[in-house]
Amino acid sequence: MKNTFHLPVLLFLFALIISACGSTTPALPTALPIDVGATTVSMASTMAAQTMAAIPTETIIPTPTEVPFYLAANIWAEDARVPIINYHQFAPNTSEKSTDHKIRMEDFVIGLDALNQAGFTLIHLEDWIKGDLSVPEGRRPVVFTMDDVFYNNQIRLDENGEPLADTGLALAWEYGQQHPEFGFKWALFSNLGDKWYAAGDVEGKWKEDLAQTIVWSLDHDARIYNHTYRHIRLDLSDAQGVQWELQQNDLFLRELLVNAGREDLISGLGNMFAIPFGYWPEGSTYSAMVNYVAPEGQPMLAVFDIDWPVRIKFMAPPYSPEFDPMKVPRIAMPPEAIDYLVEHQAEFPTMVSCQVGPLDAEQVDNPDYVAGAINASITSGACPAGVYIIEGTTFDARPGISPQLMPQG
Repeated sequence: MKNTFHLPVLLFLFALIISACGSTTPALPTALPIDVGATTVSMASTMAAQTMAAIPTETIIPTPTEVPFYLAANIWAEDARVPIINYHQFAPNTSEKSTDHKIRMEDFVIGLDALNQAGFTLIHLEDWIKGDLSVPEGRRPVVFTMDDVFYNNQIRLDENGEPLADTGLALAWEYGQQHPEFGFKWALFSNLGDKWYAAGDVEGKWKEDLAQTIVWSLDHDARIYNHTYRHIRLDLSDAQGVQWELQQNDLFLRELLVNAGREDLISGLGNMFAIPFGYWPEGSTYSAMVNYVAPEGQPMLAVFDIDWPVRIKFMAPPYSPEFDPMKVPRIAMPPEAIDYLVEHQAEFPTMVSCQVGPLDAEQVDNPDYVAGAINASITSGACPAGVYIIEGTTFDARPGISPQLMPQG
């Protein structure tokens, strides 16, 4: 029984094996075709990207934008008219009124402020005549002169070497410090042998006091010029007398500076002359006056007249054919003169400003190059024609004139 049971099973298994050996083997799935060229390009791109990523990126510095270079110019588009006001002495406020030779202190300060409010600014007379026409934009030039220097009501010094408050130049100095737009610049015409300074003394200490006052003046923009030694009338003198008066005044001024230990100030002294009393010499006396040479060799730069406001005259620019350096007008009677200037302020031109350029910064020291740039600015309409002051240099670019350097000195 046991052997009979296993035989059918074995036969069945053998039949299955035979059946499997005789059947067809199933086909495997077909593989996708490979594009060898594309694969190569892709691999190369990937490798290049990985290589570039590994190299540090170079920082690109942008080229800076070039800033145009310009020069600031102050321009006289109209010819300047320069009033020269002449003072003599100062009176206390207790005086009844100001006169043609003595102005009350209060009236003096009122006049300073009136001119300042009208847009006037003090300039150095000598600098203007030599061709320095600089004035702040929007301001009008004015000159202060003083004759018969040094009276003790004009300037005296205290024990600290400062001007006493009851003198005219002390008030002017204080106002100029408070109002720098107006300033403190004076031309003082001295006659040093006509009086003792500040009441004087027989022993001669007045010379020491005078010397210190002169030093203070020169150190503080109050320049000193000639008015003869003894305040003579030139129309009653001769050529030799005029020569002596001018020379003696100059020599005494230099002696005082040497005695004060300030001979260094001598080199800054100029040669200008104000006619005493307004009486003019003639003939050889006139020739001796205009041809006088200062001790250091400077020829006469200018001679100054004086007149009343009823015949008011103004100094023309030194380049003008109307300018006569040997007869420069001044105005007496300051209160009336100041009233006139304030009332007619609009008749006095002011400087305008303009930017000349763009320029080559390496060529701005070449006057011909700058003159060409000025011409281009005028031609384009960017700037007006006129007299140009650029970096302290003056160019004549008036209508009808090709811009050119204007001589000074």
